Amino acid sequence: MKESTFRATCALTALVAAAACSESTAGPDGTDFDFAGDMALVVADAVAEDLSVMNFAVPGGPSPTEAEFTRTRTRTYLDGDGAEMDRYDPLLTAAIRTVTETEGSASRGDMQLTLARSRDMTVSGLEGEETQRTWNGDGSDDRSRVRTSDEDGTRSYVLAGTTATTDVVRAVDRETRPWPLSGTIARSLTVEITNGPNGDEMRSVEATLTFDGTQFAELVVNGEVFEVDLEQRGRRGLRRR
Repeated sequence: MKESTFRATCALTALVAAAACSESTAGPDGTDFDFAGDMALVVADAVAEDLSVMNFAVPGGPSPTEAEFTRTRTRTYLDGDGAEMDRYDPLLTAAIRTVTETEGSASRGDMQLTLARSRDMTVSGLEGEETQRTWNGDGSDDRSRVRTSDEDGTRSYVLAGTTATTDVVRAVDRETRPWPLSGTIARSLTVEITNGPNGDEMRSVEATLTFDGTQFAELVVNGEVFEVDLEQRGRRGLRRR
């Protein structure tokens, strides 16, 4: 049975915090702004959203408490043979497919955000008295817009692309093991830059974040390596290696 008409709110706090403490830094390629750093913040924020979606995929799990963006959700319960179930059973339900749509806009300081994202993820390993669960799925970023200003001027990005969640394992006991134990979330984005140091241009982004069971995940953006503190959002939670 599909369960729908759930609406919650979701914050893009990572980018908001970045606007509040934005720095003027030249990127490693010598440009007048840090494109890879900007994209790392975008990706890290989207990962925070993905983890929040995982939190409420299973009935009885924690609900998201963020504000600003609106979610709609549809859940389908599956038994061990992959057949749809009429309702969720904590012992017999083997997997749950969750389709989530997120959209909205917000303004924080010098940064304005508008986004539309979709996620189609399935959590498995639920049958019986499980100790951990595994997420797989894909999604899209549909023409998300980011506009920011700093000492180098005002520039904007329009992002579109796809995301893939692969074997992200999370413990049921989030008190003692709150962070994903393993797995990756990868993104492929096409970015339209307006008013960048080279004028208006198009760039592509390949980014992969890898979990290892700690609050620190490795994020690789176009070959550059960052450390993401999953407990903090914004620039304070992002460090170049």
